[in-house]
This record gives sequence, C-alpha cells and structure tokens, in this order.
Amino acid sequence: MGGTVGALALADFRERRRRPAYLVVLLGTLALGLLAAPVGDSDFQIFQISDYRGLYTSGYVGTVTALGGAVWLALAGFSITRGTIPKDERTGVGQILAATPMSRVSYLFGKFCSNLLVLGSMLLALALTAVGMQLLKGESYAVDPVRLLMPFVLITLPLLALVAACAVLLDTVPGLRGGIGALVWFVVWMVGMMTAQSSGGYDLLGMDRISDSMRTAIAAGGGSVDSVHFGVGLTATDGKLSTFDWAGLGPGDAGGGLLLNTVLLTAASVLIATVAVLWFRRFDPAAPVNRAGALVAGAAGAFTQDTAASGPAGQMEQEGRRSASFDLDPAHMTPVRFGASFPGTFSGELRVLLKGVRPWWWAGTAVLLVTAALVDVESLVVPVLALAVLWPVLIWSQLGHRADAGNVDDLLAACPGARQRLLAGLLAGITFGLLTASVPILRLAFSGDGTAVAAGLGGVLFVPALALACGVLSRGARLFQAVYPLLWYAMFNGVPELDFLGSAPGEGPAAAVVVGAALFLALVGLAADELRRARR
Repeated sequence: MGGTVGALALADFRERRRRPAYLVVLLGTLALGLLAAPVGDSDFQIFQISDYRGLYTSGYVGTVTALGGAVWLALAGFSITRGTIPKDERTGVGQILAATPMSRVSYLFGKFCSNLLVLGSMLLALALTAVGMQLLKGESYAVDPVRLLMPFVLITLPLLALVAACAVLLDTVPGLRGGIGALVWFVVWMVGMMTAQSSGGYDLLGMDRISDSMRTAIAAGGGSVDSVHFGVGLTATDGKLSTFDWAGLGPGDAGGGLLLNTVLLTAASVLIATVAVLWFRRFDPAAPVNRAGALVAGAAGAFTQDTAASGPAGQMEQEGRRSASFDLDPAHMTPVRFGASFPGTFSGELRVLLKGVRPWWWAGTAVLLVTAALVDVESLVVPVLALAVLWPVLIWSQLGHRADAGNVDDLLAACPGARQRLLAGLLAGITFGLLTASVPILRLAFSGDGTAVAAGLGGVLFVPALALACGVLSRGARLFQAVYPLLWYAMFNGVPELDFLGSAPGEGPAAAVVVGAALFLALVGLAADELRRARR
C-alpha cells in the first residue's frame, strides 16, 4: 500500500506543479515572505503588535512568516489542491485506476499526500524566503535553524495537512465539488482565522503561546504591555514602530498547547481524509448511495463488465460514434466579423451564465437587495455593498476560460470571434454585478453621494475584469476563486491600498484608478487569449 500511495502522490504532485495556478500561488507565497520583514520603507506588515515589532532575528522572522503562510495557504493553497478527484473522473484516469487492485482508501490517501506535497513545497519556499529576508534586513546575521523552522513545523504544517484533507473531502461530497465547495471553504477559512485570533476561540495558530512570550520580551525591554494587541493579516502601519528583542519559539516551547495542537490537527487530517471514503464511489456511476450521498456499504467492489464497458474504452467508442455523425465542411462556413452580431453574442453569453445559476443564488440575491433597501444609507458601503460584490463570485469565476472548452476549430470558425466572445462574457459578468449592487448604488445616488456611487461602479467593473484575466491566464476558475476572496477580505478589513470599492472614503485609490485597473486587466485577458491562439 505504501509504495502505491507514494507513487500516486508523487505523480499527481509532478503534474500539478506545472499548472499556471501553482506558479501564481507560489509567487504570492514568496511575496508574502517579503512582507515578513518589509523591504525598504514599506508600511505593510503581516503581523501586527500594536506599536511594536520584533528585531528581525531567526525566531521572529520565522514565526511571523509561518503565521502569514498559514493564513495565505489555508485559502489560496486550498484552491490549487481541490478538484483533482473530479478531474480524474473527467479525463478517464480514475476509471483506469479503479480497474487496478488499488483500494479506495489508498487512492484517497494518495490524493491527501499529493495535496500535502503541493502545500509543503510552497511552505519550504516560504521558509527559505524567511532566511533570505533575515540576512537582507541585517539586524541579525545569526541564523538559528531550530527557532526559524519550529513555527513552520508546529503551526503551519499541521494546519496545511488539515487543508489538504478537507480538499479531499470536498472533492468527494456530492454538491461540494465545484464552486460551492470553494465558497463553503472561504466561509470556513474566514471564521477559522477570526476565531483563531479571538480571545475565546480555538487557538488554531498558537497565538496564545506566541503573544504571551512576546509580551514578556516587551516588558523585559521596558515597554508597556497593557494595551498591546496581536493580529495576523495584511495591514499598513501608521508610523514608526518601537522594537523589542524576541528570541522566538525554542525547544522548550514545543510542549503544552503547541505540541497538543499539532497532534490534534494531524489526527483530524488523517481522519477527515479517511472519512471521505464514505462518499467516494470509486468512479462507478452505478454504485448505490443513500439520501445523504454516502456510498452504501459493500457497493464499492470491482467494476462489473457493464460498468467497465462505460469506462475509458467505452467512452472513446461512444465519442467516436458521436463524432462520426458530426461532419462539417469548412468551405461552406463563413466566419462572423467582429461586431456583426455582438448583441446576439452578449445574449448567448448571458444565457450561458444564467444556466448555471441555482435557485438559492436568486434567493440570496433577493435577501441582499431587500436588506440594502432597509438599512441606513451610512451602512450601505460596508458591509452591504461589499457583500453585493462578493455574492456573484461563482458566476464571475466562469469568465475567460469557457472559450477553451473544446477543440472543434471548424465549428468555432463560424461563431463570433474570440475577442467578441470574451468581451460579451465580460459584459454579461458586469451585468450580474450591476444586478446585485443595484439597490445600494441607487440609494447612494439618491442620497447625493456621487463619490461612493463612482467607487461602487468602479468595483463592479473591476471584479469581472479580474475574473476574465484570471480565467484566461489559468484556463480555469480556481485562480480567481483563490485571489479574489483574499482581495475582498483585505478590502473589507480596511487595507487602503486594496480598497477597490471605496469603503474608506479618501484613503483608497480613486474610482478612476480602479476603472483603469479594470481596463488593464481586460486587455491582459484579451492579449493572453490572442497570444495563446497565435501559438496554436
């Protein structure tokens, strides 16, 4: 079993590290490492200690980087680890593996190990970045490997193991494999991170042990600890910070809460990855399940002859029969000129987006609009308008990559051009944004707050453009589903430089800048699509 699991995990990891989304998240992880010890006069930090910061020793830089990595990779890393089981089912790889002696538990545990390898590789890159940043800042050239790596091992790695296991679970539970699972995980992530930093919540990040140790170091240096508060997240400082010398977490800090938390998270990860077997059908669509979607006991045996016939070979035979009846003559097909039927293209793209909308989405939109009509105008921007530009995230994540769903070039030659389809899809996405944000923006307009209206409209233009660029560059929905919630979370928490919605008037970028960024992202998406097609 061990050799099979290892081979599956290694092969899956090698395939996923070549994806564009892996590179994007890795670059984001390395950028995060730079914020652990900000370069130059940067005011951004990922760990806040009121008016203090620690000297950039191995212990401090390692701890701060590990905490930031835990927050970032718990969300962005989840986006690139989920979806492998449905992909195996779509490509036929799963049916091939199901025909081997590999058990369901071995397959799921292999996927869990593969997810952990993906996240662990990024964590290793983050740890190396922490070493480089410590030496670059020059406040301490003594590298202590134990104190630098201990937070990664005791705090971040167990949390990433939990993320890897949850990705396996959501890939198997019916109804949670697609964008709904990403939305559910975003809520879980947001609640978990907020709870971990509150006084009465579960100490998921080891904040109690770290904050107590840092308070002791601040008091030893003569500082006041009565009003010192700690937090993890991207924020900008207002002024010069006082420094204190903190050695970091040492071998003596491994016991107690941190070690217990490591053991509990590791055990929970293995349990979750194993529990996923209840919903895993071993790629057998004929396997009976109960009302909750769980596999009926004893129904996961080897494929029957009829089921095997519907595997890869059977699918190829059926596709061959279908393609034989689909014969196109390019000589009798006339390409459509750009702009010749843009209204029809827009209508078609809008219908495609509407097709995937579930009834619960419309119900939520209705609740959001009614809420926006009842609350005070002062409460519209935060949080009502902010929720309005988050609600269509699953719809927006479809932009920019559906045009690459097929390879029937002759058929597409008779359809509207690629640029026209992308622009029509972008306009359809903007339409959905205007729908959900209509009541807040109209009420702001009636109140005479033109600045807030311009900022809201700029945000509605910006987010679909971001979705289009992410969809074209990554050829999928998961990059946008990872990047945008983090951007929204930073905006919602008042990071001025990322306030694309104008939630803090006078502090964030102007509406014209946001609209310019939207135009730039749309051009990036169009240019990337043109370049890809030119290289075919």
